[in-house]
Amino acid sequence: MTSETRSPRRRYLDTALDWIIFAALAAMTFVVTLNVFCRFVLKFSLSWADETAMILLVWLTFLGAAVAMRDRMHYAFDYLVQHLPGAVQRGVRVAVLLLCMGMTVLLVYWSGKVVILITDWVMPATGIRRSWVYAACPIGGCFLLYYQAVQLVALLASPRVVLERGAPTSEEN
Repeated sequence: MTSETRSPRRRYLDTALDWIIFAALAAMTFVVTLNVFCRFVLKFSLSWADETAMILLVWLTFLGAAVAMRDRMHYAFDYLVQHLPGAVQRGVRVAVLLLCMGMTVLLVYWSGKVVILITDWVMPATGIRRSWVYAACPIGGCFLLYYQAVQLVALLASPRVVLERGAPTSEEN
């Protein structure tokens, strides 16, 4: 699905997620650079910098996984699938997406339970509740599930649609 064929809500969601990831990466880069400068030039460390960088990295990981799913950039061994007949290839791709969606549902469910269980834990340097850090997993998982569902619907909607890595969608020739 090209950006022109996506709904305005979908374009907004995609753009917002991209900007959130960009801001988190920029903030993490700034914090780490600042801490390295302080540590090696000014001879002291910022007490909160390592924890802050770790928090940002966790959020980048789970939100980035969703963006990678959206853009079909996850690593896959699809050599054999690409050489299957069209109908079988489509069936395998549907089965893989359904399996991924099932695993993602489990991830969201169990990580959500962990978030609830650790609401009282506070990180020592930043004072941030650990549940805010761990919430990256179920929130990122929900985005992941959304993009998996979008791919599944696109695959089921047209028998000619083939989901290829690195390309939104392309049609078989």
